[in-house]
Amino acid sequence: MSPILFWNDVVYLPNEHYCFVPFTNLRSILWVFFVAYGNPLIFLLLIYLRITIFLHQQTNNQTFVVNRRQERDLLVIRRILITVGLLMILGIPAIILLIMLYITGEEHPLIFGIGWLFVSLSILGLSLSQVIFTPQLKSIVLRKCQRDRVVLSNDSLTSSIQLRYNTINQ
Repeated sequence: MSPILFWNDVVYLPNEHYCFVPFTNLRSILWVFFVAYGNPLIFLLLIYLRITIFLHQQTNNQTFVVNRRQERDLLVIRRILITVGLLMILGIPAIILLIMLYITGEEHPLIFGIGWLFVSLSILGLSLSQVIFTPQLKSIVLRKCQRDRVVLSNDSLTSSIQLRYNTINQ
C-alpha cells in the first residue's frame, strides 16, 4: 500500500471525516483493489494449481494412504475456494458502486459506508469460516461453548438452591 502514500493520493474526505483514497482517483483505487483482492487471489490460484498438478502426477495404482491424502487435499482446496468465493462476493457491491461512479460521474453518498460495511462483513466471514473449516479450532470453540453453558447452568442452579435455602431458614 505504500506507493499510495508516496503518490500523495491519501486525502482527507470532508464528508466522511477520515483520510482515505478518493474513489475518483482511478490509479490508487486500482492499486488498492489489486493489493486487497488481486494478490491474495493470484496466490491462492497458484497454490490450487500446484496442488492440482501434484495430484495429477500421482500414479494410477494408488494405495489407500495416497487416496486418503488426495481426498484430504481436495477438501482443503474446496474450503479455500469457498472462502475466496465468499470474499469475492462480498466485494461485489463496492465494485458495482465504483462502476456506477465512473459511468455517471456522480459519487453515491453512501459509497464509503457501503464499502466499509462489506469489508467488515468480509473480515467477519473470514474469521467464522476459519473456525468452521479448521477442525481443531472448531472443537476448541465447541468445548469452550459447552463449558460456559455448563458453568452458566450450574450458577443458576446454585443461586436457585441458595434462594430456596434462605426462604426456608427465614
